[in-house]
Amino acid sequence: MPISASTRVIGLFGDPVSHSLSPLMHNRAFAELGLDWVYVAFHVLPERLADAVRALPALGLAGVNVTIPHKEEVIPHLDELSRTAAMMGAVNTIRVEADGRLTGHNTDAPGFAAALARKGVGLDGRRLLLLGAGGAARAVAFQAAIDGAEEITLCDQAGERAAALASDVASHFASCRVHCIPLERDALAPATAAATLLVNATPVGMEGRGSYPIDLDWLHPALFIYDLVYNPAETPLIAAARSHAIPCDNGLTMLALQGAESFALWTGEEPPGESMIATLEEAVAK
Repeated sequence: MPISASTRVIGLFGDPVSHSLSPLMHNRAFAELGLDWVYVAFHVLPERLADAVRALPALGLAGVNVTIPHKEEVIPHLDELSRTAAMMGAVNTIRVEADGRLTGHNTDAPGFAAALARKGVGLDGRRLLLLGAGGAARAVAFQAAIDGAEEITLCDQAGERAAALASDVASHFASCRVHCIPLERDALAPATAAATLLVNATPVGMEGRGSYPIDLDWLHPALFIYDLVYNPAETPLIAAARSHAIPCDNGLTMLALQGAESFALWTGEEPPGESMIATLEEAVAK
């Protein structure tokens, strides 16, 4: 559909943004549904974030996604937060309301749950071993607690970051056991054995990015393994899971389905989730 004076504009604020697959994914979804919308990536430097956010209503944008390094820093510039975004202290989607107010949402968390549900996996009663404690790990941990996980065990190179995340989650969800363990074999081996869900939320698995804190020989059939890394599509963790016939998935589905959640917030339409996943799979394959 050609861009016209009536085309609704949404986009992405980040630094950098040139690598993003979101414009491809969303613009194909708009075309599939026949929507007169366009998604554009905006390279917004940290020192210009406030200016960019304030300009959204004036320019008539319907909203934007927010990515690194703005997910936390954008919050003071918004008028209202969803419950999940407020709990997590991170926003990845802004919607411009009819009156010009700016509401912040976090679709990473429900995108993670939707990615698991696509594989027939729920979070209720799960014992989660979470590698990493950064922004992506926050989304995973909070959604696990929201959906009734029994236990969340955090492991991160920055022990103070893991401790802070554990404290944040525990302060909202008293019924979920949340604790941290050190990067030591004596702690990691039994934690892996006890877990029913293992999530890698670190960059390990990307080209040349370090090694896992766990021994891949510890993987067992009671686990479901989710690797947030999606490029390459088969990380060493995913390869090990498949070699042991352990069910698994990579982060491409979370990326697509968090985008689908944002799509619904902006347009009010049912997003073509499977088509968005296929678009990303095609792009990564190339």
